[in-house]
Amino acid sequence: MDTTTASHTALTAIALPLGDNGPECRNASDVEGRCAAAALAPAAIADAGAPGSGPADRGSAARTAPLPSGDVTFMFTDIEGSTRLATGLGAERYRVVLHRHRALVREVLRATGGTEIDTEGDSFFVAFHDAADACAAAIGIQTALRAAAWPDHDGRPLRPRVRIGLHTGEAWPSAGGYATPEVHRTARICSAAHGDQILASAACAAAAGLPPAALRRLGDFELRGLPEATELVQLGAPGLPTAFPPPPVRPRTHHLPADLKPPVERPGEYRELDRAFATRRLVSLTGLGGCGKTTVAKAWARRRLAFYEHGVWYCRAGDDLGAALLDALGKRPEVFRAPLDTAADRLREAAALLVLDDLDRSHAPDVERLLRDCPGLNVLAVGARPLELPGEAKRALGLAPDDVSAAILAGYCEERGAPWTVADCRPLAAAVDGFVPALTALAEVTALGSPGVALRYLSDDPAGALDGGGRFRAAVDDAVAAISGPARAVLLELAGRSQGATVDAVLDLCRQRDGSLEALVELVDVALVVIERPAMDQAVYRVPAPLRWLLTGSAPAREERRPAPSRAERLQPRPAVAAGFADRLVHPVHLEDARLRAVA
Repeated sequence: MDTTTASHTALTAIALPLGDNGPECRNASDVEGRCAAAALAPAAIADAGAPGSGPADRGSAARTAPLPSGDVTFMFTDIEGSTRLATGLGAERYRVVLHRHRALVREVLRATGGTEIDTEGDSFFVAFHDAADACAAAIGIQTALRAAAWPDHDGRPLRPRVRIGLHTGEAWPSAGGYATPEVHRTARICSAAHGDQILASAACAAAAGLPPAALRRLGDFELRGLPEATELVQLGAPGLPTAFPPPPVRPRTHHLPADLKPPVERPGEYRELDRAFATRRLVSLTGLGGCGKTTVAKAWARRRLAFYEHGVWYCRAGDDLGAALLDALGKRPEVFRAPLDTAADRLREAAALLVLDDLDRSHAPDVERLLRDCPGLNVLAVGARPLELPGEAKRALGLAPDDVSAAILAGYCEERGAPWTVADCRPLAAAVDGFVPALTALAEVTALGSPGVALRYLSDDPAGALDGGGRFRAAVDDAVAAISGPARAVLLELAGRSQGATVDAVLDLCRQRDGSLEALVELVDVALVVIERPAMDQAVYRVPAPLRWLLTGSAPAREERRPAPSRAERLQPRPAVAAGFADRLVHPVHLEDARLRAVA
């Protein structure tokens, strides 16, 4: 195949897909015209090997056409390993290779409308009005270089392996050139490419209207000196190689905030999340404020980085989930377009995990849209309540095991300079059921006094010990305010039962309210009630002890926690609820009753 035919074929390969989407190629004749214009003149290429016979070496001084402005596509090219090639060939033979390389590149640029800004050694800096022309030029350059004749060394042609970088961005010429970060981004993209490879930014591919078959998405990368990540794609065409090592720059694979201190590992919760994501794409992680949902979610997500090809991305939803996602992905909003639309386009073909924090049910439509538009996307939704979307797996953050909760409390003490160890904190952690918000409430008195002092204070005045700063009660108020009336009534009933209730007893309670288990489901979803399974065929539903103390005003039991009731015990008449509770369930709760304000 001669050089003219090879170049024409390569440019046709890139131009034909652009015919449907590119701004200039509106029909078959447009495509053929572009490809014909890009075909190289055989005579010029044949004579390119002789120094001085092709176009004169020149840079910006030879330009006469105005420089592109507005949305400009930049191209950088250079020869990989040029110093080693020059040393091996010697000055005269390398001069022949360099002149032939320049002549081939300039013929393609002339045919595709590229404006040569600068040439230094073996590199070119070029600007294009049209991104599709720039992509066609890159394909044409690589094809022409592969088809040309080159000096031999030990029976093999010493063809220069050229790497090419492309990027499209807003730019305006100044003083015969460009002063814009987009030029630096293009140069970094070229540096990230390997010999014979064409790398482009996703912005360039989108501006050119390239179809998915014409490119391969490589992911987001952090380019040196640039503040935001750049998504790179590899351009391909028939006859060009496709297998290259990863770009030699750092990939950007997550947006998980760094931990200020190592989190206490919670392997039980991690296993539950693993099990949920084995069959579901949406999993909600819920619980009372301050229970450690965000810490568990980030720690689990960090362990899953290797399982998601296109990364793990964390953000707090805020008022605009789309804008928060774009910020996490390192992308800018687009003019006249909703941020969620831009984010969905970015994630449409991604195999990625989103960790969305502080979600509420107002975000449910946006999350559902992302899952429908992006089939490779998984979402961990962190919030006070589930989203109640189809296919959602619900996981409420339960009570931490004694060792885990003791380690959490010891960590709080260490932050405050107290010497208490995990062993020192274990009795207090066990006394509060491993309920993390209660541990937080007791952290100050534990650190300033001792775990023993905190435990005595808790025994004497549980509500006062837990609610010294008001944060614990506020968290309970917020959680209870969000649940339904029947759920509040069932919560009060269960709070009066220190050993919890079996499913039979809970069914009786629910029948007294609305005839269904929805009230219980609601309480479990927000972690106001926990499920304990002493055996595979048993389930006990219990209000965590600190919540029970706050709701009923009762003191912690001095005895060890009794085991779950046997079947014979379950058949016995249920004990009465705590004193005064029956009347409160029938009559309105008075707001001035401090102990019951949370369920008013």
